Amino acid sequence: MFTTVEDYHYDKLISHGKDQVVLLNKYKEINAFLIKHDWLFVSPFFFLGSELNIISELSSLSENSKEKISKLIADRFFNLPHTASFIDGYCARCTNIKPFLFSIEHSLVLTFQRDYEGAIKTLIPIIEGIIRKYLKDEKGLDTKSIGFKKIKDSFDMMYQDLILDYSMYLKNYTTENKEAVLFSEEQLKNLIEQEKHYYDMWFSFVSDFVNKSLYLNTNEKAITNEINRHSILHEFGDKIEYSFENYIKIYFLLQFLTWVFLKKERKSLLNGIENLRFYEKITAYEEIIKLSDKLIYEKHLLYKNYEGYDENTLRKKYPVLKNKILSKQQKITAKILKQLVKNSWEKFNG
Repeated sequence: MFTTVEDYHYDKLISHGKDQVVLLNKYKEINAFLIKHDWLFVSPFFFLGSELNIISELSSLSENSKEKISKLIADRFFNLPHTASFIDGYCARCTNIKPFLFSIEHSLVLTFQRDYEGAIKTLIPIIEGIIRKYLKDEKGLDTKSIGFKKIKDSFDMMYQDLILDYSMYLKNYTTENKEAVLFSEEQLKNLIEQEKHYYDMWFSFVSDFVNKSLYLNTNEKAITNEINRHSILHEFGDKIEYSFENYIKIYFLLQFLTWVFLKKERKSLLNGIENLRFYEKITAYEEIIKLSDKLIYEKHLLYKNYEGYDENTLRKKYPVLKNKILSKQQKITAKILKQLVKNSWEKFNG
């Protein structure tokens, strides 16, 4: 029995926080397993609860589970309704990410075409551009002063922003009827500590990836199979595996930043894509993948004599979830509308 309104809302927030930690512990188990096998971390947006349970179970079994987890990750990414939503449904609502939508889309197109080197080299500068915009616009730093150390430190700044924002949220907490709820100092302390624990764990996953891979100091440690920004963009001749698995590591970091900025801007974590745009993107992605598949052998002919080329990169086909969310009539209607718009576009540009 609650004695005050404050006690009721305090208990509700504590209970919600405990549920979050239960879910996060599954991510912790999964990421601890994946770190051993070069995946490093899974982002907050990527999996549904049921998929998370499956991967959590697999991660507790054996090293052979890595292949099964890799397949689940590929299946989820190539579930086109899921991936089609990410840019327009999530990234587009983040102030610090919105200017980079075209380039993010370009990296996805390159991935669907199995040009993983191009996709990775496109996405890494995007990540840095997003962080630089955050440091310039929100922290007042001069663009010229933003080096690698500032970019690495930015994750701690984001963490502090989220905690401060949550603290202000609690101090200005209101009921559904807009009545003020004044938590006690002890209640505020407990709620903030619980939130810190939640973010501590998420940011620890990202910190591992940033410090031990993406921004690993190559002057102090030779890279083995890390996705290292310095080595990739400066072409040091290190053996880099340009593959879907390594692209998805950078993609997970982008998803993490999107999650952080949506929270910072107090925007919904639910998908915000419009229906017409959603269908438009699914069908476009399908066509890109189909056309790319027809060019696989031609790409093989171009690359086959070059050192570092692995033909399995092109051979490996990922499953594409066909557009089953539309009825047959809807597909026909969508196809006709698309052709009309296409004809108009081609006529205008002809």
